[in-house]
Amino acid sequence: MARLRKNDGFLMVELLVAMFVLTVALTALVGVFSTGILTMRTASRVTTATFLADAQMETYRAMTSRDIGIDLAAGTVSALDSNYKNDAACANASTSKTCATDGVGTAETGPTGATPDTCTTINTWYSSTLPCTPSRTISSTTTPASPDGRSYRIDTYIIQLAATGSQRTQKQVTVVVRDAATPSRYFVRDTSTFDCSTGVTPNSTDC
Repeated sequence: MARLRKNDGFLMVELLVAMFVLTVALTALVGVFSTGILTMRTASRVTTATFLADAQMETYRAMTSRDIGIDLAAGTVSALDSNYKNDAACANASTSKTCATDGVGTAETGPTGATPDTCTTINTWYSSTLPCTPSRTISSTTTPASPDGRSYRIDTYIIQLAATGSQRTQKQVTVVVRDAATPSRYFVRDTSTFDCSTGVTPNSTDC
């Protein structure tokens, strides 16, 4: 009987140890699964942001050089926040001007050329991406709606680079897709440069 009681006690200790080990293992697995879910969610948002940035940039590739620009009206510029103005893209290296120090209207450019179209007209032509709007937010309730139903902020920076001895005037377009809830955090940054002859008709005076 004494031997049986001793074995019973030993089995209880084994059970407690096994339960402790199992608890530790399950806790570790929960952590792994939680991290995996967060990683997948972030990857999903980056994928959507990449799609939005590509769509925005493709709009500029379809435009003439003179129409590539942002709305620099006082009301539009005054609505831009510090996340927009303090971004590294909001600066013109060829003129040493920055949005934070010299103002958006000094560092960036609107539509140019001999006969530029107005931003109202340009945005009407490309109503899905509004290429003349420096900052806009899309969500499940906007038109068009966000592809995944989440909210994103699309900031566009357009800088006119001065001509050099070997290179004509160019426009540098940078698209930054941010988390609308936390604008200081961005998912994707895409930059392209457009020559002044992009999309122009023969004998144009845009260059």
